[in-house]
Amino acid sequence: MSDAPYADVATHLRDELRRAWLRLEYEIRLGWTKAVVENVVGPADMGRLFAQARGQVSGGDDAGAPKVRDQWLAIHTAVDARIRASLATNTSSPLVDLLREFELTPRQWATLMYALLPEVDPNLVAAYRYLARDASIRGLDGRLLAQLVYDTPHSRAIMAHDLSPSSPLIRYRLIDVATPGGASDSLMFRKLRAASRLVYLAAGAATELDPELSEYAELRRGRVAGQFPPAAMERATSAIRSGEVVLAIQGQRGVGKRLLLQLAAAHWDRRLLLLDGRRLAQLPAAALQPTVRALVRELRLLGAVPAFADVDDVVVSEGDRDALPASFDALLAEWDGPVAITINRERMPRLHQRPIVHVELIVPPLDVRTELWQQIVPTLAAGEAATLSGKFAIPGGVIVSAAAAATASHMPGSGDLTPKNLEVSVAAQLHQRLSRLGKRLPAPATLDDLIVDDDTRAALIEISAAAHQRRRIRQDFKLRGASGISVLFSGHPGVGKTMSGTVLANRLGLDIYEIDLSQVVSKWLGETEKNLSDVFDAAEPGHVVLLFNEADSLFGKRTSDVKSSNDRYANMETNYLLQRLERFNGLTILTTNLTSAIDQAFKRRFTYDVFFSFPSPDMRAELWRRTLPERVDREHIDFDALAESYELTGGFIKVACERAAYVAGGGGVEIDEVLLRGVVERMYRERGKLSAVGPLE
Repeated sequence: MSDAPYADVATHLRDELRRAWLRLEYEIRLGWTKAVVENVVGPADMGRLFAQARGQVSGGDDAGAPKVRDQWLAIHTAVDARIRASLATNTSSPLVDLLREFELTPRQWATLMYALLPEVDPNLVAAYRYLARDASIRGLDGRLLAQLVYDTPHSRAIMAHDLSPSSPLIRYRLIDVATPGGASDSLMFRKLRAASRLVYLAAGAATELDPELSEYAELRRGRVAGQFPPAAMERATSAIRSGEVVLAIQGQRGVGKRLLLQLAAAHWDRRLLLLDGRRLAQLPAAALQPTVRALVRELRLLGAVPAFADVDDVVVSEGDRDALPASFDALLAEWDGPVAITINRERMPRLHQRPIVHVELIVPPLDVRTELWQQIVPTLAAGEAATLSGKFAIPGGVIVSAAAAATASHMPGSGDLTPKNLEVSVAAQLHQRLSRLGKRLPAPATLDDLIVDDDTRAALIEISAAAHQRRRIRQDFKLRGASGISVLFSGHPGVGKTMSGTVLANRLGLDIYEIDLSQVVSKWLGETEKNLSDVFDAAEPGHVVLLFNEADSLFGKRTSDVKSSNDRYANMETNYLLQRLERFNGLTILTTNLTSAIDQAFKRRFTYDVFFSFPSPDMRAELWRRTLPERVDREHIDFDALAESYELTGGFIKVACERAAYVAGGGGVEIDEVLLRGVVERMYRERGKLSAVGPLE
């Protein structure tokens, strides 16, 4: 046998199998010299298996145990020599890398091989059964291990150590130990099974993640295209090499945090293992440590850097809400190499285990976004790329996703992607992030469809112009701060606040999303803040209008009389909203029926505070004319008289017209003034009014 280093796993595995078979054959033949035992299979059958292992047709030389022992010692010495040569020359081969990485002793290596090889050659199980005289054996157990590896009284103590939790075999889950009789069962009766990961390793899949861990981790490798500020790239690259710090990359979703980590790891020829903290948090407490140890095994085998992705998305069920999940502590207890986390929101988690190297990523500036569009979609003209980057202040990750989706949905042979294709795709990517907490409202109405007073109409026109030109104006006048506009609409229910929001969206050519406060507000501490952060981050590019209806429930007054933790956290959430509104770059509309319920600190921060007055008689008459169905004899309805008689907002007039249509349709009659008055007076009575006088609320 050559004493050259092992350059491939197949040759090494073949030699390990040969060594194992000769060792088993020697022990079995040695037993035959003492007494031939009729066992699960007979001696003749075993002889055929031995011959098969040697590559012979028949039983071959049957000289007995001494000759087999000499053959085993010869191959044992040769295999060890080749392994030493591989280690000395730093030759890379999956099995040698395993031995090198975990610094296994010769006995630990032999234990691992006897546990693994039956997965490669199932015939070994028959030999195990014969040697143990136990037909129920399916693999290695303590009895066989003691006979094959730890075969002296002195080595039995070493065996107990090598199968203890501190041993690399157990600590890194190279071997799983089952105790059929419970934890108190004798070491001799414990079942030893090689991790299934090692079966893939022996098959040559040295660079793949253990499929059993794919639910909790994702392996990323290689250099990828990406542009980041030189200072951020340098800090991340330096920090990711150190085992003494935690690298924290912070920024909104899609800004490229994971991409930056992958590039930094690739600089040192390392892979990135993204860990899913939410999935790990769902593990039972007893399963967390074994899973984390298996992940550490993968980190060492793959030469990877661990990164907990989106740690602020993991709900910490007990204790400090700013604490990192338990899986993070469990990893650091087992891993002394570099580690990173990514954070989507503005609140930094509390981290005390290691010093922090903090890198904050922001949305790329206009010229960088233009360059990214041209990189990712080479068919775009410079002007088209500039238009897209000006319209959407989005990070590189969203650009990549939008381009991929647009390409996938583009019919082959229909020409190059157009800016319109890409605009639709960008909107779809951003819609997915907003749809969890809000719904898109139709916006067919124009300013001409609104029945409001002159001051309100003028305010809406001014808001529309400001929102359309805000970026250019702020640049021309060197205005500081975020470029967003926040608007408060207040007034009675039904005066047109929500409709005015849709009109603004229509004039600006934007979608409008009504945020579902039932989904945003949570009883769990910190969840409301997290949800609001998601809403503002998703709308940050300024491609949509955010509408918070009945916002007094969310943006209400803070209390100075803090009597409970609920009061304290409510104030914290209100303070967070104040800060987030000031930094938002889009258009936000808040509506309230109770303007006095809005915190004064909020009011000072609104760019526009528009009060919708109760409609005058002339406005109410026009609302009746526009709202009534077409199948109405308008000549016999005195709209001015209806407007004078009933003080109704546009919302109530709409309800009255719908109810009148139901009555007329069900009774086969026409809608006339008498029918309308009857419906309105019932509406007053239903709301506890003794007469149809005054505003209906």
